[in-house]
Amino acid sequence: MLHAVIDIGSNTIRMAVYQIADGGFEMLMKRKHTVGLAGCLEDGRLTRDGVEMLAKILGGFVDLIDALGIARVHAFATAALRRAANRSAVLAEIERRTGVRVRVISGTEEAAYAFRGAAASIPYADGIMADIGGGSTEIVSFAGGTMQERWSLPLGSLALRRTHVTELFPTPAECAAIEADVRDILAETPAVCALRAQHLIGLGGVLSSTSRLHALLYLAEPQRCIAAAALVPMIAMLGSGHPLEERDTALLLRAAPDRLHNIVPGMIIARVLVETFAAEDITCSDGGVREGYIRAEIL
Repeated sequence: MLHAVIDIGSNTIRMAVYQIADGGFEMLMKRKHTVGLAGCLEDGRLTRDGVEMLAKILGGFVDLIDALGIARVHAFATAALRRAANRSAVLAEIERRTGVRVRVISGTEEAAYAFRGAAASIPYADGIMADIGGGSTEIVSFAGGTMQERWSLPLGSLALRRTHVTELFPTPAECAAIEADVRDILAETPAVCALRAQHLIGLGGVLSSTSRLHALLYLAEPQRCIAAAALVPMIAMLGSGHPLEERDTALLLRAAPDRLHNIVPGMIIARVLVETFAAEDITCSDGGVREGYIRAEIL
């Protein structure tokens, strides 16, 4: 059977069509809009511009889904709508205008879905998983391949950018302010700060983009693996406050064309996490929240 799954994130809004049968699933098609919905929050409410943008994108998805004759549609939202004080009114308007009923999942649900979606590709039985999103970061500790504890922290690459960064890339002073914020928020959850793992499992678009940039800069290193020691020079390269060298611009555009605005804040979150956990590297997983949602709610 064909199912359409819509994932309304803080940075991107995605729709994917899956063939689901016999206890398994295969992605057949996907669409993505990078819109930065978290940037449409003002005074804790989603702005009218944000509502209109969301309605337009979901309306386009619905037109495609209807044209393809797909009857099973699932839609969920994460941190941006989770934090919006007017989310009930927004969801009611979206359903009225598009017919899409959106479920806002909690931070701990998001963490559980992320782990379940990534579990099949995690090469370690014990460790820590971090899903760095635009509006929040989900942390999961696992042992024997089983989830142990989970947390959702208000650490988002897009949210940090909006608070601290004035141009496309942050200056060294802005990088320092972002790092201080990350450390302060982490310090509010001592149980997370006490976690330790040699390898960190990474999820989310900003880490995938970082891993592609890392692969272009460090050709001898494994694919989809980010050495912890490389994060400092990568942040310094993009957050120097000076124009990039032409070579570096070309590499960045190849690796992260739709993450230029939030890749550095995401890297800073990652750097503080690997330092806190004493991790040597970050292994990026192909699975994520959508796949975990399918395993938990549809299969």
